Amino acid sequence: MKTGSIQFIGTGASAGVPVIGCDCNTCRSKSPRNKRLRSSAIIRVGGKEILVDATPDFRQQALRYRIRSPDALLISHTHYDHVGGIEELRAYNIHSRRAIPCYLSQSSFEDLKKLLYYHFIPKSEEKSFSAMFDFQVLQTPSGVCDVGGISVEYFTYAQGDMPVTGFRIGSLAYLTDIKQYDASLFSHLYDLDVLVVGAGWRTPSRMHMTVDEALSFQQKVGAKKTYFIHLSHDIEYRSVQASLPTGVALAYDGLELDFPI
Repeated sequence: MKTGSIQFIGTGASAGVPVIGCDCNTCRSKSPRNKRLRSSAIIRVGGKEILVDATPDFRQQALRYRIRSPDALLISHTHYDHVGGIEELRAYNIHSRRAIPCYLSQSSFEDLKKLLYYHFIPKSEEKSFSAMFDFQVLQTPSGVCDVGGISVEYFTYAQGDMPVTGFRIGSLAYLTDIKQYDASLFSHLYDLDVLVVGAGWRTPSRMHMTVDEALSFQQKVGAKKTYFIHLSHDIEYRSVQASLPTGVALAYDGLELDFPI
């Protein structure tokens, strides 16, 4: 059986953990599992490395986890904590002199054209250059795309007014920043070995699932194992992990998992 792997290079919410200026128990904790860079992952399949989102912490993540050269970038959506480090990928362009394939929705592409306007201005070779991407716009709300020979299924849900793209590779599905969704979403989440889903808070949130809401969601999906990401400082690892049922766990920075393709 062919397998792939996922490494969580960040599992934190938009502010990371510890949060600047906060003196709560989680932020003061010395446990490494309460130290969270912004949520991102590297998926490795067939010798390829696929980066999911480029956070403001990407330089630190790349150095810590020795990310040598991503073969592709998947963008879930354009909130800053998911694209704030996109310019850091320029280091790979300098070494390889090639553009990185970047897969994203039409709405995310329109946002990036505003955020990274200078990418779309013709540049001469002599000028210092920004990160280079080969943008591959996903034209439909759901479908399948070929990412360097790897079949990636994608689908759409929402976080407030922001459309968000989720991804599935083999028996792994990755859904960050999920709050609103249609029942049709579950048609993409059958027979999963690993479900990765955002569950940022214990208390009600307008923009994110709570732990209880994520538990209800994972019960509907029925994956063999579920891992929660995008964890705020409201989530103290030891106490919350102890409350979770068998087959559900909090992801933590550096965690690596295998999954069947």
